[in-house]
Amino acid sequence: MGARSQRRCPPHGPCTRHANWKDVDWIAAAFWYLHAWPEREHERRRGPVHSDSTRLKGWDPEMWSHAWVNRIALLLRLWAAHLAGRSEEALFGPRPRAEILLTHDVDAIHKTLAIRTRQSLSYAFNGARLLLRGQVTGALGNAARALRCAVTFDDYWCFDEILALEDRFDRRSIFNFYAGPAGNDRGLKQRILDPAYDVNAERLTNQLRSMRERGWEIGLHQSSDAWQSAELMSVQKAKLESARGAPVQSCRQHGLRFSFADTWKSQAAAGFRRDTTLGFNDRSGFRNGAALAFHPWNSASEQAMSLEAWPTILMDSHLYDYAGDEKRRRSEISRWLDEVFAVGGQASVQWHQRVMSPDCGMGDLYAELIAALDAQACASSRPVTGYPQSSRVA
Repeated sequence: MGARSQRRCPPHGPCTRHANWKDVDWIAAAFWYLHAWPEREHERRRGPVHSDSTRLKGWDPEMWSHAWVNRIALLLRLWAAHLAGRSEEALFGPRPRAEILLTHDVDAIHKTLAIRTRQSLSYAFNGARLLLRGQVTGALGNAARALRCAVTFDDYWCFDEILALEDRFDRRSIFNFYAGPAGNDRGLKQRILDPAYDVNAERLTNQLRSMRERGWEIGLHQSSDAWQSAELMSVQKAKLESARGAPVQSCRQHGLRFSFADTWKSQAAAGFRRDTTLGFNDRSGFRNGAALAFHPWNSASEQAMSLEAWPTILMDSHLYDYAGDEKRRRSEISRWLDEVFAVGGQASVQWHQRVMSPDCGMGDLYAELIAALDAQACASSRPVTGYPQSSRVA
């Protein structure tokens, strides 16, 4: 459970390696994981890594491979039932059911020159990286996507396709829309990093209101420079609420730009009730060792926040930029969903709406992911909702 590749006990966390398991303070271990104490300490000393796991040099990736907090809770549940001489169900009731939030970040609705350039280079880079790893099929796939992205004129609207697919499976997801400066109102940095569309454009406003009326939730996708600013978040939240015609209380930071010290605190101050930013850009997994919707710890006030954080464990880019071929991608989907269902956990999955376009060709895999959720729910006899009603924000 250590944070170092040498697997020594962490200097500021609970040690479970060199003690009798009955003597371990499992509650402290779960707290240490859930509130990401090692990352908080790293950030305090060196600044935020945002969501790049490679900046946590020498850390043991086993930290992120399982929902350790959930497993600790299940261990304590089983142990308590054993000591009481009763069944788990008689003592605590049924185990929790898995809940998966389906989410979509809307980074682009049109193929701009900046997107064409940035995405083509990204595909080419990832293809070269996969080739160096010996994953020839994945490398060729990325090379083909780089060429296509550079020369074609695809439409990134894609909303109708996603809504029809989710409607077929009786699911409702969250669409996170950008509401920062648009068009010529953006500076150079914003032109490079942020979406270009205007959420107040008539076609998009009509789409937002139609989706809301049909049961889909609209969340905010904050601009890249808003990760530590409640003021910017509030302005963008108000803009999206005007376009949507209703309150907005869910969000995810653009580019997963994130700080444990500042981001959740700023979101709470701006009036958000749910965030799904916690995850890594460059790898799937459980960033805080948990598949749980939880209230983050405020170190300054030494109490939990009102904001609820859902971990994002899987994104389309994890599969297409890092997993390689189709077989590996399907295996990755099964791996992470299996863990959430095994522990009765809560997590979110992110699928950018534009990747359903022919440029990216990820529509079939998203359909398979939703079908896998249904198969898991049937196998476990614990129905999972694409949108857990108990946690829904209006």
